Amino acid sequence: MGIWIVSRCLLGERCRYDGQTKDSPAIRDFLNSKHAEIISICPECDCGMPCPRAPMTLGETGGKLHLTDASGNDHTQQMECWISKRMDELAPLTIQGCILKSRSPSCAYGTVQIDGRERPGNGLFADALRQRFPNLLIQSERNFTGGEAQLSPEKLLDKVQECVRRLLASSPACHDWDHTLRVYKNACTLMERTKAVHDASLPTFNELIVKVASLMHDIGRPKELSDCGKTNHAAYGAALAKEWLRAIGVTDNAFIEAVAACIRSHRFRKRDGNTIPATLEERFVYDADKLDSIGAIGIGRSFHFAGRTGARVHNHEDEALSGKSYGREDSAYREYLVKLKDVRNSMLTQAGRQLALHRHDFMVGFFEELNRECFEDL
Repeated sequence: MGIWIVSRCLLGERCRYDGQTKDSPAIRDFLNSKHAEIISICPECDCGMPCPRAPMTLGETGGKLHLTDASGNDHTQQMECWISKRMDELAPLTIQGCILKSRSPSCAYGTVQIDGRERPGNGLFADALRQRFPNLLIQSERNFTGGEAQLSPEKLLDKVQECVRRLLASSPACHDWDHTLRVYKNACTLMERTKAVHDASLPTFNELIVKVASLMHDIGRPKELSDCGKTNHAAYGAALAKEWLRAIGVTDNAFIEAVAACIRSHRFRKRDGNTIPATLEERFVYDADKLDSIGAIGIGRSFHFAGRTGARVHNHEDEALSGKSYGREDSAYREYLVKLKDVRNSMLTQAGRQLALHRHDFMVGFFEELNRECFEDL
């Protein structure tokens, strides 16, 4: 049981601009199966517009969205005032998920019509919801397949990808959706290389667990980045993954726990709430993430993170090692000294160790050259 925010028209209520409904029995069945406590919303009606009413459209002027009706009347301020009040009312609640009506100027999620053209983005309410609750599972009605029985591995992966991609859409580049895709591809490569070895001593493994976990491994990152490292993103992400997987229709508790374990154990720096990778699935996810932290891409990500937090471009070893996380001395070189140079030796699979060799050697050579250029007479 949990609280779900749902567009009212999807629940059979006649609240659309034309006085009609977009009732979705599949969504209602899904919510019933979750014994959900429902908060229904219709932003247009709830902010004081009549039903029926003139159809609303979104336009953009100077980078700012505005909501107008067919007669050209601007309702942006009316909608924004209601949204601000509603966000404050929702803030104390523990909300499990959200299902919103597509193609709505207020509720559209993922893609929205602006100035008559479909483009990436959200309606006014959906966008405010994402900004206020960055870790909330939000689903668009048109991406919702409804029944748990229909949740094939392919559909599960599609749902997970869609949810994670949207969550990380505004994340810094060192931990964004591109990073997640690289980790996912690394995990697939590790599994393929391991299968090719035909080592009878290796335990069997569940590829779907690895794929889902690699896609979800950083869903706790936005919270950790927002509080400058106070949150342990691995432990938080594991707990969040359980909620998300149940919310999108997964009922196999063993599968859910296995995915969460992969996420909880993927972090290099161990903190309270982390665990050491034990199963082969957990080791694949760990190695896949570590591969993206070393080599050329690892160097690039380290400099990006250091620049974003205001750290120096380069510093001496003693300065780097005496510095603190998120501080002025938290340079890319510090990341190399306290973590990246040791990643190769921490790899947990044979395939991971093989792939790490070249990346490690390239990275060592890079920082040796950087030290020569910065601190030796040329």
